[in-house]
Amino acid sequence: MASSIDKEAVQSCLERLASHSGEELLSKEPHWGDAIMCDGLLYAARALKAEAPVRKAIKWFGPKLAGGPGLDRWFWFWSAEALPALGLYQATGKSDYLEYARAIVDAVEHKTSHTADGVPIPHPPEPIVWIDVVYFVAPAMAALGRLTGDEAMVGRALDQVLLHAKYLLDPVTDLFWHVANAEKRTHSPCLWARGNSWFSIACSQVLREIRTAGFDGRFGGKAEDAAVDLARQMNAISALQDQASGLWHTVLEQPTSYLESSASAGFALGLGRALQLDLDRLNSFRARRTYERAISAICAKIDSAGEFSGVSQQTPPGDFAHYQSIEVGTAPFGSGVCMMALAEALEQAA
Repeated sequence: MASSIDKEAVQSCLERLASHSGEELLSKEPHWGDAIMCDGLLYAARALKAEAPVRKAIKWFGPKLAGGPGLDRWFWFWSAEALPALGLYQATGKSDYLEYARAIVDAVEHKTSHTADGVPIPHPPEPIVWIDVVYFVAPAMAALGRLTGDEAMVGRALDQVLLHAKYLLDPVTDLFWHVANAEKRTHSPCLWARGNSWFSIACSQVLREIRTAGFDGRFGGKAEDAAVDLARQMNAISALQDQASGLWHTVLEQPTSYLESSASAGFALGLGRALQLDLDRLNSFRARRTYERAISAICAKIDSAGEFSGVSQQTPPGDFAHYQSIEVGTAPFGSGVCMMALAEALEQAA
């Protein structure tokens, strides 16, 4: 099926967004989403064949590389830094970045609190599983395992995807809850859009790392189970896209909740990868149409200055009124994921 994605429009949007994000990353106050913005810059650099985003990423990462990962900080600040470190290793060949990422993955696996079956807990001592965490840990583990030839590490990344699904996947809707108590087996009441997008990004990236590494068939039926979870989620997500805008509501099952950009960028990224992976259970025809509308929709949220708007701010779990109360604006994690989605769309279009 021929793509209706406007390659020139996507490239123009990505150029503006990458230029603005590179400047913002180096000038604003630190934010836990900065590592995601840095990673997005590296995606943009590859797709645009541009050096400027890499230079910005190197400059931002320089003090971190000199001092080492700040593992005494809040989990959300340091755990996401492994992915841009691995991206910079691939861009520069400098082993210091690889070792930085290895130190983070080691901390996630051996120094962070976990549930009894091994899910990292960002806010101990309560055994609360967060859907966000699957993105913060699994893709970096899979990428590091592939780059170092550590098949067992790739397998542990896949286990993280499946363990998060064990606690957070709602079998009725094929969507994911925001948080769950691993011991009480209770969960938060709403199906939060950005949380669902974290799963779609993480699961698709782990599956792609497995394929890129040539590890297909090495993990029994686990990879197939994860692929089924992703395909079913993408089918459900496709049915919930707002037809007028191409975006998604911040509480997915509540059409009266506001439309939100960062989740929509994450779903675009997950859908594009799911189509590339050619998942057996994916409704590919519907997913393709949903994906193309989503790419157009997130492009429309990038203004002439390169700001990506419509992003809900930091969001702890709560009830419907709570999600509705979260302010909307711009945020580094939103810009980062949007760059990833547009970069991969540009590469696919080429």
